[in-house]
Amino acid sequence: METVVELINLLQMTRVQPQYGYAIAGGNARLGNLAEHHYLVTMLAWQLCELVNSKGAKIDTYKVVKFSLLHDVGELFGGDISMYYAKANPQARTYAKQFEEENQKFLSGYFSNKDEVLALTKEILESASDEAHISKVADYLEVTHYKFFNGMLEKKDIEMIAPKLAEKIEKMQDIIARTELLAFVESWKTKMLSYDSFLDATTGALNV
Repeated sequence: METVVELINLLQMTRVQPQYGYAIAGGNARLGNLAEHHYLVTMLAWQLCELVNSKGAKIDTYKVVKFSLLHDVGELFGGDISMYYAKANPQARTYAKQFEEENQKFLSGYFSNKDEVLALTKEILESASDEAHISKVADYLEVTHYKFFNGMLEKKDIEMIAPKLAEKIEKMQDIIARTELLAFVESWKTKMLSYDSFLDATTGALNV
């Protein structure tokens, strides 16, 4: 309990910790920060859980929400690298993941439920459950829409990310969740390819 105040103080830094990994592809207007990213991923993941569970899936929504709130907390002290650099230098990605994992271990000591946080962060890094997969899908969706927001998303990006989303979803054990999310990704892809701009998407959303 005595470390909760310290945790709050450290987490305030998420407001100003940029997502450096998107400096190359995210545009030069602004860099998102961890606080924004965690909030948006959590919102998306929660709604994906509601979507599949309403159809009969058995996904632990509370666990998915925890995953989404914690998934990048290790980047509070750095470690975020771009997808493009990771492809160019796979060893750097390995080091970045190790650095992030070490940061997560350190930060877990500030949580009242340290052991649970350690287990959750390990599970999300290893994508070891349906809940972890849903959180990762929400993560991919959020950063794609971040590029869209910044005016840097191209049609080829959508064509590239849709199969990656499907690949994650195909690993899920819950048949209903897998089926519903695959259908969602197809619908998402169709809509994203139809937009001319972020303005087109947001104004169109108000006419639903």
